[in-house]
Amino acid sequence: MITALYASILGCLWGLLTFYVVLGRWKYRVSLGDGDTNELHRRIRAHANFVETVPLALLLLWIGEVHIFTVQWVHTFGILLVLGRLLHAYGMLVPKYSTNRFRQTGMTLTIAMVVGGSVWTLWTMCCIGVV
Repeated sequence: MITALYASILGCLWGLLTFYVVLGRWKYRVSLGDGDTNELHRRIRAHANFVETVPLALLLLWIGEVHIFTVQWVHTFGILLVLGRLLHAYGMLVPKYSTNRFRQTGMTLTIAMVVGGSVWTLWTMCCIGVV
C-alpha cells in the first residue's frame, strides 16, 4: 500500500505536466509535434521523460514492497523517485538552459532508485534461490 501513496503523488505530477503541455499547445497553436518551438519542445520532453521512467520505477517499488524491502526502504526509494521527478521537471521547465543541476540531480536520483532497486531485487532473488 505504500507504493500507492507514491503512485498517487506521481500521478498528480503527471497530470500537472500533461496540463502544462496542453497549455503550451494552446499558446503556440500546435496540435501535433512541437511546431519548432523550443519551449513547447521542453514541455513535451519533460512529460515524456516522466512517462519513460516512472512506470518501471513504480513497478520495482511495488515488487520491493511486496517481496523484499522493509517499510523504511520502500519510503526511501519512493522519496528518491518523487524528489528526482520533481527536480527533473523543474530543471526542464523553469531554467531555459539545456543542461542544469536540477535536471542532472533529478535524473541521478531517478536512476539511483531504479538501478538500486533493480540490483537489490535481483541480488535478493539470487540469494533465496528464485533465479
